[in-house]
Amino acid sequence: MSRAALGDRGEKSFRVRQFAEWIVRDIEPKDYLGEIVAVRNVFVQRSPMRKGSALFRYTNDPLHVELVKDPERLVEEVELHGSTLADCDEIVCLAGTCCLQLGREVEWIALGFGGGDQYTHVGLRVKEPKSGRWIWLDGVAGPREREAAMRATKVMPWSLA
Repeated sequence: MSRAALGDRGEKSFRVRQFAEWIVRDIEPKDYLGEIVAVRNVFVQRSPMRKGSALFRYTNDPLHVELVKDPERLVEEVELHGSTLADCDEIVCLAGTCCLQLGREVEWIALGFGGGDQYTHVGLRVKEPKSGRWIWLDGVAGPREREAAMRATKVMPWSLA
């Protein structure tokens, strides 16, 4: 995920930068919290191009394969089809990439919800620069993101600094 977020089809991608700009276009200048919330909200909104469809529809990976679409691929699919299907790591990777392109510090947060050593979900924390607070984003959990994260029995942060 880190390579995808920081690579040519991630933080260095002009196409992904245009998508990040589209997300925050109507936010007031220097409203950094507003930008972070706007990035979060794009992953739970309806598609403006496909009536009744989510812009980012959550779906599981294939049973025996861990697939990861890079951030530019997700943007390409949104542009082409008006929506895309993605799992938690793909959504977090694009959200984190957009925040990186907006100048924010980000951390992936791997979460486990049961016994054993497995991590089964990933979310994102973004640092709001004025307050220094870390803001939790989870486009899969939606409005119950904080509640879902609090149920985790294992938490592993991964900084992209």
